[in-house]
Amino acid sequence: MSGARAFKHPALQAARKTESLIEAALNFARNLYQILSSDPRDAPATDSLIEEAKKNVENLHTSQPQTFKYIPGISGDPEIDKQATRLWNICTRLKRDFHGASPEEKRKTKRLRKLCLHGRVLALHLLGLTRARVLEKEGRIGDVVYLLRLALKAGRDCIEEKEPRLASSVLAKAADYKGLLQDGAGKMTKEEIAECNCFEVEYFIIRTGLSWIGNRLDLAEHMYTKAERLQEFLTPQYAERLADVLFEIGKAIGAGDPKELKDAIKWLGRANDVINGQNLEDVSREGVELRLAILQALITALLRTGTQDSLDRAEMYVDCIETEIGRKPIVSLLRLELLQRTPAEAFDCDAYGDILRRMIRDFNHGEAGFKLIIHHTRKLHDKSPAIGGAVLDDFIMTLTKSENDGWMEKAVVTRMWMITNQRDTIDTIHATRGVLGYLSRPLSEEAAVAAQALIWKKVEANYTGGHLDLAEAWCSLALHTVFQNCGPNNTSKLERKLLLCALSRNKIEAALLIVQGMSPNSWKEPMTAYLAFKVAIRVDDRVLAERCIEAIGTMPDHVDYLGACIAECQQFGEVYCTITALRKLQDNYEYKDLNPVHLPALFRCTIRLLNKLVETPDSDKNQFISELCDVFDAVVLALEKQKRDSTIKKLFTVDEIEWFGRNAYDVALKHTTEWDLRNVVRILNSSVTILGHFPSDAGSQAELSLRSLFARFIISSALISLARVQDNIEKQQQDYLAMRTHVRAFDGELVEHLTSLDGQDKGDLARKQAILLTFDFEAAVALGQWDDLGPIVQRAVACGNTTAYQAMADSLLRGRVSGQVLYSTMRKIINEIWALDSFDATKLAKYTRCLFQATLPLDDSLAMRLLDEACSKARELREGDASWPEEEVEWMASTAFNHGIDCFGSQETERAKEWVTKAINLSRYCNDEGGLERALQERYLRLNFDARSI
Repeated sequence: MSGARAFKHPALQAARKTESLIEAALNFARNLYQILSSDPRDAPATDSLIEEAKKNVENLHTSQPQTFKYIPGISGDPEIDKQATRLWNICTRLKRDFHGASPEEKRKTKRLRKLCLHGRVLALHLLGLTRARVLEKEGRIGDVVYLLRLALKAGRDCIEEKEPRLASSVLAKAADYKGLLQDGAGKMTKEEIAECNCFEVEYFIIRTGLSWIGNRLDLAEHMYTKAERLQEFLTPQYAERLADVLFEIGKAIGAGDPKELKDAIKWLGRANDVINGQNLEDVSREGVELRLAILQALITALLRTGTQDSLDRAEMYVDCIETEIGRKPIVSLLRLELLQRTPAEAFDCDAYGDILRRMIRDFNHGEAGFKLIIHHTRKLHDKSPAIGGAVLDDFIMTLTKSENDGWMEKAVVTRMWMITNQRDTIDTIHATRGVLGYLSRPLSEEAAVAAQALIWKKVEANYTGGHLDLAEAWCSLALHTVFQNCGPNNTSKLERKLLLCALSRNKIEAALLIVQGMSPNSWKEPMTAYLAFKVAIRVDDRVLAERCIEAIGTMPDHVDYLGACIAECQQFGEVYCTITALRKLQDNYEYKDLNPVHLPALFRCTIRLLNKLVETPDSDKNQFISELCDVFDAVVLALEKQKRDSTIKKLFTVDEIEWFGRNAYDVALKHTTEWDLRNVVRILNSSVTILGHFPSDAGSQAELSLRSLFARFIISSALISLARVQDNIEKQQQDYLAMRTHVRAFDGELVEHLTSLDGQDKGDLARKQAILLTFDFEAAVALGQWDDLGPIVQRAVACGNTTAYQAMADSLLRGRVSGQVLYSTMRKIINEIWALDSFDATKLAKYTRCLFQATLPLDDSLAMRLLDEACSKARELREGDASWPEEEVEWMASTAFNHGIDCFGSQETERAKEWVTKAINLSRYCNDEGGLERALQERYLRLNFDARSI
């Protein structure tokens, strides 16, 4: 039947409405088949499809008041039969797929299953139309049997899906078909009659189920009575169906009000009687499973009543099951249920444990079996913690052979729950540790954290209660390798508590082992590092103590912990670590108004302690001296930071500045001859800088000025000494530069405070200034700063110190100086020496000769000027009481004469004549009674300059 069918039979002309309903139902069946043939989960608007199917079913049901009425053009129509059969088959196939789905999948496909159910009912109605025959006309009983069988199947499905209204309409059809078969009983064979009797029984079975889901237990009782009368006709297949319905009724009643347990037992007993009324050889595998489920439900209901009679009856059923199937898991579970229902005073823990151990031995590695064993193990633990724990230990050992990590983890967490909910004993903890030792792999993070959370409660409770041995044992258990994935923070917390226990019990060696084995993450916690520090102090491990202080110093809340470390050091008289902690506080100091640490006080304490160590015999003084220098450097940095940043609160008072400056000066002065000069320089540099922060309007300026000048003098002296022996040119130049800076500062400060000094101080400072200027001159020569040489000589005039000039001259002669620089600078030095009353003629002659010797090869004009000056000074000396050294006069006169001869040989006659004449003039001041002069003149005459000039 397709398209818009034209019904030509005159009898159907008045039934246009019925025809249109049939046509609409057929079109919907085609459409629904197409939808279900593709992926049915993509079916659009499932709810609307269900409603449309329901509507078509109702229309077909109400349009056929007389079942099996022959309709011309409809009855026997192959198109209707084809579409209805296809729809029935596709819905049946999908029903089988749903039957094997998981509970979660069934929940998701609930609406789709409902649509398939309505599709089958619609197909049933369409098949009823197309296969309509009149028995009297054709005698086709097979069609009726076929449709009744389909109706009963659809009815069972409606009951299963809890669709009472739909089931009622289907059963109404089934009743009509059943009536037709009864009317045609005379035409049936013996086999057909037997099958119809089975249909009769199944019909009442389904009606019983329908009454139950319709909350009509009285009607269900009535329908069961009718079915019971026909039990002689039950085949094993139909017996299983009846038992299944009775089982569902009894199970549902038993799950409700406990007051209805009696009715539940009655219905379950009926189900048991029905299934047991068949030969077990004829019952299907599903029937055997149903029989066992019925017995289990019946035993459970009997146990719930709590009466002795019910318990005895339940035990009898359990014995029967065990006799039939042996000690299968279901039997063990029922035995456990029986034991649980016994009075508490008579509860047999050993028997319960034996059953659980048997279940563990027979464990099939299934999820349900795992959950049952864990559940009943917890039940046993409630009655007997020792036996329950021992049973679970056996189960954990069994699970070590399983690849299911989830089971193992749940079992271990449950074990932790058990031991943390019973009385604490060391033996129990050790036994649990032994079980954990059988595990071949660590627990996951989630399981490890869960187990440790349980253990931590016991740790805290025992530690707070003073049971340190138990707290320590719990900590050790929680640090087992199976919990290594618990996370670094949990591990740190446990290690810290274990360390606290060891310290509280004064087990120092054990505490040291704990510290040595702590994880790196533990050191990130200040409390852990502080506890480790306490251990280090007690075992005199300075390296470990300093590591702890270093770890604490890197953390935000370091102040309190470092303070605690200092207090701990004071308790044990540990000076070294005290200094380390103080230094760490200094390094981490924050310049805030609300700061719990007074920085100057930290510096003072550290300096005093370091001074004490420096004075200690047989100590590593160099290390402490260096640290002492570091502290004074830190004071300088703090003062400069305070000066640069106006927002920083003033930390150093005038007295504190004076204290630090004076102490730095005194320490350096005291150890100048003992310490490495660089350390002396460092501390004195700090002293000078600190004193520079002293307010200008404060008192004691004269004393501070003298201290600063003396410090700079010592610094410069040390630096010049270091520079002279330094092989590294770069470092040597750095020393010279630093020294020159201090000399200039000395000069500036001396000028500024000269008026406030008395005569004795002035004379001493003048001598020091002269020495410093010689150092400055030497440094300028070494650095090649030639432009500074003349000014340095000029600055030395005020000192009036011949020795200073002589030292400058020596430095100049030792240096690699150009002729012009050498000439100009040495002339100034010679002139200044000549100007002094207490000059040394020998030294003066020497410097003149050296200068002449150095200048002659470079510039003979400059050398000639020096020769003139030497002649002039020799003449002046002769006129006075002094005289120019004979050897110096002889050397310069001879050298000049020889240079004249060289000029003569080079055809420079006039230049040669000039040199020779000046040489003869200088020779007159030689104290040899004119011997040198006569010799030079004779040589001059032999040269015959006049003839050469012609």
